Parts: sequence; structure tokens; C-alpha cells
Amino acid sequence: MKITTIIYIIKLGRLRFLAGGFLLFTMGALLAILAGSPAAFEKFLFGYAVMLPAHLALSYSNNYFDVHVDQYNQPRFISGGTKILQNNPKLRSFCLWFSLALMILSLILAVVFIIIFAFPLIFLAFILFGNFLGWFYSAPPLRFAYNGLGEISNMITMGILMPGLGYWVMRGGFDPLFLAFAIPFLLYGLDFIISVETPDMEGDKQGKKQTLVVRKGREFGFRLTLLSVLASTCIFFIIWITGAVRSPINFFLLALFSMIPLLVAAPGALKKDLEKPTATKLATANMVALIAFIALIDIYLFLGVGNFI
Repeated sequence: MKITTIIYIIKLGRLRFLAGGFLLFTMGALLAILAGSPAAFEKFLFGYAVMLPAHLALSYSNNYFDVHVDQYNQPRFISGGTKILQNNPKLRSFCLWFSLALMILSLILAVVFIIIFAFPLIFLAFILFGNFLGWFYSAPPLRFAYNGLGEISNMITMGILMPGLGYWVMRGGFDPLFLAFAIPFLLYGLDFIISVETPDMEGDKQGKKQTLVVRKGREFGFRLTLLSVLASTCIFFIIWITGAVRSPINFFLLALFSMIPLLVAAPGALKKDLEKPTATKLATANMVALIAFIALIDIYLFLGVGNFI
């Protein structure tokens, strides 16, 4: 295999998106430790090993099934595909089968995890559901992104599946503390997917991809983004004020951290007649702010875990 082919295969994995998944998984794991679970590093590593191939498979399957749409879009840091399959059609079949192999690997590792750590079989169903959402995000016959369901599947992935897996492998289950995190992060999942969809509105429309931004326009997307992150900030404040969830977590600090994506989302929601260059810059800023926010939470939780241990 040529070096250039190997490089293309690596680029098809869009490895930069793995960072967000790792941060979300780590957030769930650290939260579980602060809730009283043992800091079992082997569970953390094995649990992420279950998630990693599933997350990678999403990129390869999306590249394969979106090949006709990506011809209309330009590759960008946050969206636009890769153009690799358009220029190297011989890699298409590899992309498909490699994605399937990664999902199978994820399920095999989940079974091994269940055996080693004596987890219930429903854990396998959780992993299977995550792979299901990733595959059918763009794969027929369900094709969530083409049927107006892409945003919901992404919200579930970012709000429940990724942080939930980290929490479950360390905690052994879910409880009110995780739910307190999951609800706002469902909304942050909406922030994420709208940011991804915004630069590609015209190309997605040509490719018959029924994203929310295609259906409603960029102005609606930016306003909905602002509402979603505002609602998340309000949830953190409400939990802090009411003390509805007993935990060692300072929800006031989380609410302060959440001001980062909130303040960054405001300019986009106030603009009208958004052209692609301006919209792309605003969407990229929203994405960077969201990643910074999650990273800040991870740092806060990590410091808390250090004191706890």
C-alpha cells in the first residue's frame, strides 16, 4: 500500500473529531469518580477502547454515504467532508468495509468488557445503539441526516452516549447526577450539529440532505443555537440555586463556564442575511467555544478528582 493511500485513509477518519468524543467520555468518567466510584484506570482505558472504534466508524461511514453530497461542499475544519473519495473512488469500498469492521470491533470489545468487569448484557445494547445511530446517520434506509432526524441523533450521541459511556464504565449505572449533566448536554449537542451544518447549507441542499439549517436557514440555526446554550446555562443555575442534585460538583462554576458558548453564540443570533463566509466564521467560533467549555469542565473535574483521591 502506498504512503499516500495510507495518508488518505487516516484523513478519512477525521481524527480531530475524536478529541471532542474523548473529552465527553472523560467528563462522564471523572463525574462518576467524584460521585464516589473508584478511580479504576483500567476501566477508563478499556471503556474508551470500546468507544473509539465506534466513533471512528462514524467518520468512515459518513464519508462513504455522503460522497454525492460532499462534491458540492468544500472541506473545512468543522465540516465539508474530505473530497478524498471523490478524487480516489477506489477507496470507497475500503471506507465502507473498514467502517463495518470498526463497529464489529467495538461490539467485540464491549463483550470482553462485560466478561472482565461483570457488567450486565444491557451494556452491549447501549454500545449497539450507539453504533446504530452512527451508521444510520447517513446510511440507508433510515438516513437520519436526510430525513430531518440528524439533529436528534447527534443530541443523543453527545448528551447521553459519549459522556454516558464514561459514567457507566466507572459508576456501573446511571443516577440523578448524570441526568443533571445529560439534559444540558443534549442541548449542547444541538449547538454542535448546527455549527457543523451551517457552512454546508447550499451544498447539502443540492445533495438533498435535509438538515435543520437546510430546512430553516442559517438565521434560524444561529437563533436556535443561542436558545439552546442559554437554556443549558439556566439549567445549571437552577440546579445550583435549588440544590436539586446532591453532589460534590459546584454547579455555579459550571454555569459560569457555560457563559463561554453563550456569549460566543450571541453575535450569530443577532445577525441577518448571513452569507457563507460570515456564517462559517461564526459557526467555527461556536464550535471552538463549545470545545473550550467542555475542556474547562474536564479540568475542573480532574482537579476535583485529584483532591478526592
